[in-house]
Amino acid sequence: MQVLVIARIVAGTAREKILPLIKPEAAKVWEYVAADLVRTVHYIADHSGAVLLFEATSVEAVNEAIAQLPMVQAGVLQCEVLPLVPFTGLKELFAD
Repeated sequence: MQVLVIARIVAGTAREKILPLIKPEAAKVWEYVAADLVRTVHYIADHSGAVLLFEATSVEAVNEAIAQLPMVQAGVLQCEVLPLVPFTGLKELFAD
């Protein structure tokens, strides 16, 4: 199943608290990419966070992975987890 995760820096978090976590965070995300758990990663345009597309067996597996992110563990990143399902509305356009 695919799960979209919108990860945002907690409002009001001091930059000094975030900077030391950037490299460990990137390393953990790379670990997930290498394991085929994360398919894509994008920054939010204003750099307030990132959007990740997970491919996992369950939402619980994604939540477990998110809990291991250094910024989540430090309390500076909050994540919105959105399970996805295939869009089936297109078939209605071609129904007889």
